[in-house]
Amino acid sequence: MPSSTAPFAPPQTPGIPEARAALGIPETTRGIVLWGSSSMASEGGGEGAPVPVRLHELLAAAAAPLPVILHGERGGILSTHTLLQRGLAAPTVHPLLPAAQAIGRAPVGLDPVLPPRGALDMPGMLGRIPGHLRCTAPTGWEFVADDPRAALAPAVFRSSLGAAAEGMRQVLWMGKNNIEQVDQVLADVQAMWDAARDPAEDSLVLGQWPTPLDPRGSATEAALSAVNAEQARRYGRRFLDLRSLLATAEGLASVPVLAPLRLQDDPAVAADLQRGHVPHRLVARDERHLNAWGNLAVGWALVRRMKELRWL
Repeated sequence: MPSSTAPFAPPQTPGIPEARAALGIPETTRGIVLWGSSSMASEGGGEGAPVPVRLHELLAAAAAPLPVILHGERGGILSTHTLLQRGLAAPTVHPLLPAAQAIGRAPVGLDPVLPPRGALDMPGMLGRIPGHLRCTAPTGWEFVADDPRAALAPAVFRSSLGAAAEGMRQVLWMGKNNIEQVDQVLADVQAMWDAARDPAEDSLVLGQWPTPLDPRGSATEAALSAVNAEQARRYGRRFLDLRSLLATAEGLASVPVLAPLRLQDDPAVAADLQRGHVPHRLVARDERHLNAWGNLAVGWALVRRMKELRWL
């Protein structure tokens, strides 16, 4: 499960001196934090290959001894939920119990309203009270104070996850679950981009890929195309076009880790590509997520791009 329930304080200089010296890691190299939804959490990564493949584990191996922190959440979270995790959205949280009962723990409402999704659990501050804002989907939200005697009252909540990741580089894979809200997705990703210590250097944005549920001409496919095109324009080499990588013959042929599958010899793969889809052999059974082979391809492309950008 994604480990986004506790603050993480990255070391000022990651790794021990001997490890940095042995691996040639410069003092200025920093850890990486991953933000996004279930695709970033590698849901489906246990299918399709002899062993599970999950992006954060691949990146952790490639970046060692630098920290790689996953804040990818399953459960259909929206791009705006990621802003809440990062501390860029700070809603007013109000207990839904009478004051005499709102002690230590209470169901709460959020203003502005944000639908409960997945198993979000964010450490942070409700006014001056430390605790956790938790999603209790499908029913709602609750706040649990660190001090069970704390009296809860309406106040602004701000997650501490963003502060804990301050100064780290970031990979953003956000917005697939609300992709038809094109302007909102673009604005939310841009807000995350702008929040980096050095926005021009410290972010990588992953593009969205069309699932079998996003046929050509559908509203989701059109929105996906619009978001990808605009992000490619904005971010250049710091945008990774996964649609071109995974849903074209040329892209798949460029990925050496997929060579054992001999995809070019499979008529079913050719048929999928003709329809504009990522081949089923790279997709999990739910048709919404990549399987282990798909994750391996994305991980390979990510590591290659990070090396080009001198992150690794």
